[in-house]
Amino acid sequence: MIPRIFHQALMGLLLVGLAALARADDFLSPGLTPAELQEKLATAGAPLVVDVRKPVEFGVAHVPGAKNIPLDEIDQRLEEFRSDNGVLVYCLNGSRTRQAEPLLYNNGIDNVYHLQGALQGWIQDQMPIEKGGVKKSW
Repeated sequence: MIPRIFHQALMGLLLVGLAALARADDFLSPGLTPAELQEKLATAGAPLVVDVRKPVEFGVAHVPGAKNIPLDEIDQRLEEFRSDNGVLVYCLNGSRTRQAEPLLYNNGIDNVYHLQGALQGWIQDQMPIEKGGVKKSW
């Protein structure tokens, strides 16, 4: 028999895992995998890539070539999201991306994508990153 405290801890972990799975596909926009985005970035048809985290977070690590427009500045900077090739938004884990999507859609920016796995997935897939303004390859 499993002691009650371990049972409660196990149930808590299972619920957290299930909640994460339920949120994995609740984006409004289509997603691009890190590999798909890296491939697109090498073409003339690359989307505008926007990191919606705070500037201090952006300086720690970001997708090469990304533009930093923090979530709380989107309303004032909507014109910067206009791009013939669409715009891909991302943050560290997807939570701010989910908040940014309706802001963009509700203001007529409808060619929006998100980065599957967010920046965490990009780093886990060992894609190149920039720190500050310096490119780093794994």
